[in-house]
Amino acid sequence: METPFGVWLPQVTILRSHKLSDAQEAVEAIRQRHCVLLQLDDAAPAEAQRIIDFLSGAVSALDGQVERIGECTFLFAPAGVTLSHS
Repeated sequence: METPFGVWLPQVTILRSHKLSDAQEAVEAIRQRHCVLLQLDDAAPAEAQRIIDFLSGAVSALDGQVERIGECTFLFAPAGVTLSHS
């Protein structure tokens, strides 16, 4: 999102996914330069791994980053967003 002053401010999209077909929504959000907070609590372990692998590949292709936030929660950031630890 751009402000009236032309400065880009990242938006965060929060998604809860339980099947691989839900991952396309996350990819579209990342392509639109949104950060995606993905919660996989409801996904079966094998399906969750497929979703993570798919999104990690997409984010890598878009020069973004991925960070594991919790056991079943991941943050995917587009290019231009720096993830840092404190």
